[in-house]
Amino acid sequence: MRLLILITFSMLLMGCAANVVYDYDSAANFQQDQTVAFEVIESGSVQSLDYTRIHEAISRQLKRKGYTLVEDGNALLEVRYRIEEASRIEATGVTYGVGMSRNRVGMAMHTPIRAREIKEGKLVVEMVEAKEQRVIWRAVSQ
Repeated sequence: MRLLILITFSMLLMGCAANVVYDYDSAANFQQDQTVAFEVIESGSVQSLDYTRIHEAISRQLKRKGYTLVEDGNALLEVRYRIEEASRIEATGVTYGVGMSRNRVGMAMHTPIRAREIKEGKLVVEMVEAKEQRVIWRAVSQ
């Protein structure tokens, strides 16, 4: 019984996982470039709590990987992150029905148009070589 509960719970958690797509430049040497700075944010731009949480999460992961975060312009790598809005249309609603009377059997289908626009945010994180402004690593998550 415990095994069944554990399997059910783990399947539920796997369904909640976000799909992350990443790509990198195979010629880039990530071990050689150890100093990292975040992209300078323009003055006057609004920073929300989400951006603060993203910044802290990226900082933690970079430190775990052995990178040194610097504030001045001497970093070899620069990290950029942004949230891109995307929208998609979701349509649902096909209805089938079966009916019977004394003499006949019938089947009907009704397809009402139920469409709605869903807005999603995609987190895009990029690592860029600071001197050449060349993207060497990019990840996108929904």
